[in-house]
Amino acid sequence: MKINIPVVICRGSLAGLFFLSSLAVSHSQFVYDYKKSADNFYAKGDYYSAAQYYEQSLDPQKTANTPGVDPYTIQKQGSTKTAGGDKATAAREEIVYRIAESYRQLNDFTHAEKYYGELAKATETKYPDAAYWYGVALRTNGKYDEARQQFEMYLKMNKANGSYVQQAKMELENCKFIAEQKKRKDGNLYSINKYMGAVNTGEASYAATWNNNTMLFTSTRPDSAALTAKNKNPYINNLYQAVKANGEPALIEKVKLPVAENMEQGVASLTADGNRMYFTRWTKKDGTKQSAIYMSEKANGEWAQPVMLNANVNAVDFSSQQPFVTADGRYLLFSSNMKGGQGKFDIWYAPLNSNGEPARATNMGNGINTMDDDQAPFYHQATGTLVYASKGKTGMGGFDLYQSKGSFDGKWAESQNLGAPVNSSKDDIYFSAKSTGQLLQDASLSSNRGSECCLELYSVNKQYKKYVTGIVTDCKTNMPLAGADLALGSSGSQQSKADGSYIFELKEFEPLQLSAAKADYQNGNLSFNKPSAADADTLYNAALCLTPVEPAPPVKEPITEEPGVVEPATKELKALFDFAKYDLRSETGSMLDSLASLLNRENKIAVEIYGYTDKFGTTARNLVLSEQRASACKDYLVSKGVSASRIKVFGKGECCPVQPETINGKDNPAGRQANRRVEVIMKMMF
Repeated sequence: MKINIPVVICRGSLAGLFFLSSLAVSHSQFVYDYKKSADNFYAKGDYYSAAQYYEQSLDPQKTANTPGVDPYTIQKQGSTKTAGGDKATAAREEIVYRIAESYRQLNDFTHAEKYYGELAKATETKYPDAAYWYGVALRTNGKYDEARQQFEMYLKMNKANGSYVQQAKMELENCKFIAEQKKRKDGNLYSINKYMGAVNTGEASYAATWNNNTMLFTSTRPDSAALTAKNKNPYINNLYQAVKANGEPALIEKVKLPVAENMEQGVASLTADGNRMYFTRWTKKDGTKQSAIYMSEKANGEWAQPVMLNANVNAVDFSSQQPFVTADGRYLLFSSNMKGGQGKFDIWYAPLNSNGEPARATNMGNGINTMDDDQAPFYHQATGTLVYASKGKTGMGGFDLYQSKGSFDGKWAESQNLGAPVNSSKDDIYFSAKSTGQLLQDASLSSNRGSECCLELYSVNKQYKKYVTGIVTDCKTNMPLAGADLALGSSGSQQSKADGSYIFELKEFEPLQLSAAKADYQNGNLSFNKPSAADADTLYNAALCLTPVEPAPPVKEPITEEPGVVEPATKELKALFDFAKYDLRSETGSMLDSLASLLNRENKIAVEIYGYTDKFGTTARNLVLSEQRASACKDYLVSKGVSASRIKVFGKGECCPVQPETINGKDNPAGRQANRRVEVIMKMMF
């Protein structure tokens, strides 16, 4: 039996327009008692029963009960009403709409698609929003192109007056995002599998959290205690635990936690020592859920009577749910619709004292939260990463998982979608990771991607490839060196590329030494350690420079009375300028083109540009002119696509000449030309 699950939400896919039969009445009669019963269930928010009875009112031969389950007694058939013409059409249309809405509330978009499609096909209807939900159902069911067409049609029909105009626009953005995700080439690095065994049994199972080798999760599997109680629904949410064996959860049993009458409970989080538990309890009336967060402590191996947390978390007249306590026990994260948020449910956090009681809660801000629902927070202590589910950002549709890096005493980065295949076209929520290393290793999530209605538990593992990269340069000119012979222990050997770069793939990060050799250069080496970030997949080394072997000094010629042309002592990466000008020469543009190409390929390299002048002119004027020369080079690089933030300019004026400007008291034009220059130094960014 499939029921509505208060803390479980589902979502869909995008696909083709599903044209069904028109709203012509297929039955001239329907069983009035069935519709009356369905109306009662619908009003109470019992959408499963409502859908069954509405369908039977359209087709009296349809069996309302699931085989083997008889949760309701069908009323004795009474009189039937015969309708014809427009009244019959309107009567059928209302029933079809309520069936579609019931299945949507149950997150059963497979069945909802059929009925929304029937309504969307009608040229005139008093349910125009059915066209939007038809698109959602199509997207949920993987019919992406048809869903996009449906959203475009909805916007064309409703323009600015429809109830879901903004949502339809976001769904179109989702369509674009999905198209991009389908082109990803790293999908083979991910392994996402539904847990085997008795964890997933057909009812909802979700919100896994680990304590050592024991997994806690929430499920609506039948409660034997409830089965014996008269008129009590046995399909209620409760906490269960499983011990991991052979890579899969096994030995499943209900957590011995006191249960409150007429309340459901689940979505738990444990402190690192396993002796304190935070979890959600809720009631549901007329389709509306009211929830709060409770705490229980273990004494002598038994969970004590839970206590509701204070108003810092459980604000009066609002709902709070889905707690998560950080590994260091300092903070409680949770989802709440209390005042001060960005929209519906937001992610909040509150410091915890030594007794586990929360202080004043803080909203995580609009970089995390949206105008729609943001729920189920998880914080990965090892990598400083928040993972949560949201409906309010561009994604695959419905609830998607997002990540953001930051700290509780600082700022949080704008959240990023985890993308496919972690996210699907249905609901993906309740992420957790057992691993203290990489975020997406030995992790789990809850999704209805393999179900018509209900969340199930999935394992997540990503194969992380590790790399070390950098650049080899000439120590004197700072220019990249191509063709240097490089060796890195058991990781093999290679030559530096045309731009001086190299990249080695490693099995694991460890302290290593890179050695380099090239003809006409002294051998060099570079030692490095692991990256500082635990989840880093690439280590960017500082530049490894090789020193040129100095040639034998030339025989000095006697100095003549006439000034001679003196060649620069070293060939530096520089540009020369005409007297008193900062216009770039043609040969300078060619040099900067090569530099821009390198910088656009290697986004971890930054440059410093130093401008110089000869000694003609005042000191103040030469400082300005030297900075103008450096800035001219920067502007050129920026025009070629290099980020201005990676370029610093300095005006050095007439300081630091590389050639004498007079020889034997006479002017040396070649020396002054050599001094009218800019020099470029490349550095690795960290």
